Amino acid sequence: MSNVIVVDQLSKSYQLAHRSKRPQKQSLREAVTGSFFSLFKRPEAEVRAEETQETFWALKDVSFEVEQGERLAIVGRNGAGKSTLLKILSRVVSPTSGTVRYRGRMSSLLEVGTGFHPELTGRENIYLSGAVLGMSQAEVRQKFDAVVDFAEVEKFLDTPVKHYSSGMYVRLAFSVSAFLEPDILVLDEVLSVGDANFQRKSQKKMRELAAEGRTVLFVSHSMGAVREMCDTAIILDGGRVSEKQTVDVAVGSYLRHSVRTESATLPLFTEEVDLLAVELSQDGLPHTEYDGDKPLDVAIAFKIRHTLDNFRIGFYIKTVMGELVTRALLADWDSAAEDASIGECVVRATIPARFLIAGSYVLEVHCSRFGIGDFFADAASFPFRMRASTLYNTQHANEQTFGFVYLNPNWRLERV
Repeated sequence: MSNVIVVDQLSKSYQLAHRSKRPQKQSLREAVTGSFFSLFKRPEAEVRAEETQETFWALKDVSFEVEQGERLAIVGRNGAGKSTLLKILSRVVSPTSGTVRYRGRMSSLLEVGTGFHPELTGRENIYLSGAVLGMSQAEVRQKFDAVVDFAEVEKFLDTPVKHYSSGMYVRLAFSVSAFLEPDILVLDEVLSVGDANFQRKSQKKMRELAAEGRTVLFVSHSMGAVREMCDTAIILDGGRVSEKQTVDVAVGSYLRHSVRTESATLPLFTEEVDLLAVELSQDGLPHTEYDGDKPLDVAIAFKIRHTLDNFRIGFYIKTVMGELVTRALLADWDSAAEDASIGECVVRATIPARFLIAGSYVLEVHCSRFGIGDFFADAASFPFRMRASTLYNTQHANEQTFGFVYLNPNWRLERV
C-alpha cells in the first residue's frame, strides 16, 4: 500500500513564562502603603525582573508514516504531545520545524466544541462541514439522511448546536466526519463522551471506513477502545515517538510503563498485621516471568499483632489495566482461618498451570477483617508476566487478546 501520511522530523515548541519572585505576605498597612507608592514606580522594570522565559518542546523530531486504510492509534500520557500532533496534522497549529505531507481529504474531530458554529443549527452545520471538505450541496444532500440517522438527532436538527448536550454534539460531529467521505479521519478522545451503543456503532463504522480504504488516526486513553478500533499504534512520550508496532504490543508496552514496574517494598506494618514477605515462584525459584505450562506458587508471610476475628488474607490477580481476573482468599476455603491468633504465619497457594493467558499481570495481596478496609490497600502489589502455554493457541506469544484465562470445556467430538 502507498503512504497517505508522511511525518518527517516534526517539532513544536512553546514559550513558557515563569515568575522568578513570589510576593511575600504583607500586613494590611503595608499593602495599602505599597499600593500607593507603586503608582510612582516604573512597572516595566518590575515585570522584567519577575518573569523568565522557558522553551517547552511539545514535540521533538517526530517521524512516522501511515499507509492507506490503516487504523493507527496514538498512545501516551497526558501532556505527551498527542493532541498537539493531531492539531498539526489537521493544520490547526503550525509546526516549529519539520514537515507533514498527506494525500486526500482530511476530516478532523479534535475535541468537543470544535468544527461546528455554535449559532448555526445542526442542519446548517452539516452543509457547512461539507463545504469545508470541498463537497457540493448536491453531494452533501446524498449523504444527509445517513448522517442524521447515525447521529440520532433528527428531532433537534433545526436547533442551534450550542443547545446540544455534549453527547448529541459528538454524535453529530462524528457522523459528519465519517459519512462525508473523508480519505483520512482524525479523532481525538471524543468517542468517550458517547454512550455504549454509540461507541459500538462508531467502532463498526471505523472498521467499514478502513475496509473502504480510508485511513483513521485515533487518540484515546481507553486502551480497550484503542484495541477495538486500531491495528497499529505509536507511543508518544515527552514529545518523542516510538517505532510503530502492532496495537497489542504497543498497548502492552505502554501499560507496563504506566503502572508500578517494581514489587512493593517489604515489610509493611500496620497496627493489626505486618506483611513480612511475598514470593512468587516456579520450580522453587522466584522469577518475574513464568511458564504458562507450569503451576505458579504464591507464599505470603505475615505477623498478627493481636487476635483478629473475621480475618481474611489472600490475593487478587489483575491485569495491568486494573481489570480483576480472579480473587483468592484463604477464608473462602478454610473457615477455621477466619479467627487468627497472635504470631507469625505463612500461607501458601498455587495458581494452576494453563490458567492465565500470556500477558502482564499484578498480584495484589489482600489482608483485612470482614467489613473493614484492606490493611495494605494498593501498597502490596507485585507485577509478573506469563508466557503462553504450548498446548493452546500461541498466535501471540507475548500478548493475547482472547481474554484472561484459559478454558478447557472438555470437548467431545461425536461423529454421526
